[in-house]
Amino acid sequence: MTTFHILALFSILHLLVLGAPYQPDPLHKLPLKKIRNARNGEHPILTFERHQKAGIKRMHKYKRSTPPSEEEFEKLSLERRNYIENSNLDKRLWIPEHRLPALPFKHEEKRLWWRPTDIAAAPASTKATVVPHVAAVANDNTSSADAAQDAPAAATATVKASGSNGNGFSEAAIQAMNDNTLTHSTSALIQGGLDYIIEANDIGYLCEIQIGTPAQTFLLLMDTGSADTWVPSTECGVHCGGHTALGANNSQTYQASDKPFRVAYGSGDVAGVLGSDTMTIAGMTMTNHSLGVATQESAQFSRQDIPFDGLVGLALSKISDQGVPTPIEALASNGLIKEPILGVALGRLTDGENNGELVFGQADTSKYDPATTQTLKISSDEGFWQIEMAGVTIDGVQVLNGRQAILDTGTSLMIAPPADAAAFHAQIKGSKDAGGGMYSIPCTISQEISMTFGNIAFQIDVRDLLFQPMTEDLNGDCLSSLSAGNIKDDVTWLLGDSFLKNVYMTTNANDLTVQLSARTDSKGASVSSGSNQSSSSGTPATTVVGTTEDVSTNTPAATTTDGTTETIASSPTETSPTPDPTESAVSNQSTETTHTENTNTTMKNYEETDSSTYSYSHEVNSTPTDTTTNSIFEALAALFSGRNGNL
Repeated sequence: MTTFHILALFSILHLLVLGAPYQPDPLHKLPLKKIRNARNGEHPILTFERHQKAGIKRMHKYKRSTPPSEEEFEKLSLERRNYIENSNLDKRLWIPEHRLPALPFKHEEKRLWWRPTDIAAAPASTKATVVPHVAAVANDNTSSADAAQDAPAAATATVKASGSNGNGFSEAAIQAMNDNTLTHSTSALIQGGLDYIIEANDIGYLCEIQIGTPAQTFLLLMDTGSADTWVPSTECGVHCGGHTALGANNSQTYQASDKPFRVAYGSGDVAGVLGSDTMTIAGMTMTNHSLGVATQESAQFSRQDIPFDGLVGLALSKISDQGVPTPIEALASNGLIKEPILGVALGRLTDGENNGELVFGQADTSKYDPATTQTLKISSDEGFWQIEMAGVTIDGVQVLNGRQAILDTGTSLMIAPPADAAAFHAQIKGSKDAGGGMYSIPCTISQEISMTFGNIAFQIDVRDLLFQPMTEDLNGDCLSSLSAGNIKDDVTWLLGDSFLKNVYMTTNANDLTVQLSARTDSKGASVSSGSNQSSSSGTPATTVVGTTEDVSTNTPAATTTDGTTETIASSPTETSPTPDPTESAVSNQSTETTHTENTNTTMKNYEETDSSTYSYSHEVNSTPTDTTTNSIFEALAALFSGRNGNL
C-alpha cells in the first residue's frame, strides 16, 4: 500500500468518526430462549386451553346453564391435541414429542376445541389460516342487547397505554411463568388497602387475610366474578394440597354448621360446610363472619403448585351459592367502612415492579386521574359487575360498538362472542386463526387498541394482548389474550385481567355502579383529548396529547370522606379550571410531565427492553437523509474494492 493510500485511509476514517452520525448495523442477532413450562413441557396452546376452559365454564355460570361434564371436556381436549398434531403447526410450534403422543383416531372434520354452539367461527381446515379483513361490526341485535348502546357517542379523550413489545414477549414474564413466582406490591397502602400480589406472569391476583383465633394468614384469590368466600378445612388434609386450613382444632372461635355448600368455577369446584370465624381484612376485624370451609377440592385448587389457599368473592351477594354477604358488604354492615366500595388496581409484572393494591371502603385517589373517571350503572340485575361498553377501536377505526362487558378479576383472559373475536383479529396485522376460538398474533404487535366506556377510550397496553409465545422465538407468534366464546349472548364480553390492568376500577355495591379511570401510577400514562375514532375517510382524528398532569385533563375532584369522587369528564372544546390542590388528592409523582404544541406533529415511540414506557417527540415529519455518510462509505468501498490482497 502506498503512502497516498495510507493518508487517504486515515483522512476518511477521521471524517467518519468526527463528522458522520452513527449508523447501527441493520442485522440484529438474538439467541432463542427456551420456553420452559411449570407443567413439564405442556404445549402453549394447551396452557391457553386451561385458561379458556375456565372462562367458558364461567360463562355458563353467568348464563345460569349447566356446563359440560368433565368427560366432555376430556374428549374435546383430546380432539384439541389431535388438532395440534395434524394441522401442520409443527412447522411453527414448539411441540415436545414426549408430551403429545399419537392418538388412536384421526378426525378429518373440523377440529373444534369447543362445541359448535359455543364456537361459531371454527376454522374450515386444520391448517392455521390468516384472518381475513372484515368490516366493522355494529350491534343490530335488539332482542339480546336491550341494554347496549345503539348509537354510542365518540370518546372525548383516549387514555394512552405505555408499554412496548419492541423486543417481543418479555423474558421476565417467561421466567415468572416458569418459576410460578409471587410478586408483592411496592405500593404505599392507604387505609383499607391490601398488598395485591401477582401470581406468576399476571395469571392471578392474591391478597393476605387473617382468619381464626389465633389468627392465621391465608393467601386468597380475589375474584370480582363470584360472590362466595372459602378456605380449606383441616378435615381435608392432604386432599387440599397442604394449604393453610381452618377448623376447630386450630381456631378457638371457629363455629361449624350443618349447612353444606358447593361452588363451581371455571377452573374447578369445591364443596364443604358453612362455618363462621373471626376475619381481619386490612386491619378491620369482623367476628362470626360466615364463609365456606372446603372438605373437597378439585385438582385445580388442591395441587401443591397452586400458591393460594382459597378465594374471596367480590361480586354482589345475590349470586352467592352460600347465601351470605360478601366480605365487602359485611364490612359495611358492621360499620367498619362507610360504604361497600372496592378500589382495584392490578399490577403488571413486566413493569418491573408491582404497584397493585386492593382497597376496601374507598378508592385510592393517588392511583387515578379523577378527570377521566367514568361512572356507569351496572346494566344487568344478575349480580355481576356488568356495564355498557360503547365501542372497540383499533388504530383509530371503530371495529365494534354497543357491547356489554362483565369485569372479572378472577379471569386472566378476555373472551368475546365469536363474530366479535373474528372482527377484532381481522384488524390485527399478522393474526391467524388457531382454531377452537383461539388466535395467534405477532409477539411484536404495536397497534393501538382501546375500549370505550362512557366518554373515555381506555387503550390496552400491547403487552397485555399477549398470553404466551407459541414457539421458542419470543419475536414470533404469540397466543392472543382475547379468545372467542359465547358469554351470555352475542354482544357480551368477559374482560379479565388483560384489560383490567389498564384501568383503575371502583365498584359500589350500594349504588350498583362501576367507575373506570386512567391510572396515574403507571409509567408513561397519558391522556389524549379528542376522539380516537377515524373519520369516514379512515384517517384518524387529530389529537393533542398530554400527560395526566396536563391542566386540560386534570379537572378538580370533590373527594368525599368515604373515598368516592365526583368528577367532570374532560371536553375537547373546553378547558378545565386549574385544580385545587386541597380538593384533589391525585398523586402525579409517577407520571412524567411532557408538553406538546397544537401543531402538525409526528409521534414516535422509543422502545426499551420488555416493559419500558414510551415518550414522544414532535416536528420530525421530514428528516433529510445524510448523504455525507453514504458518500464516505462509498469512498471506502471504492478505495479497497479488489485490493484486499494488498493489505
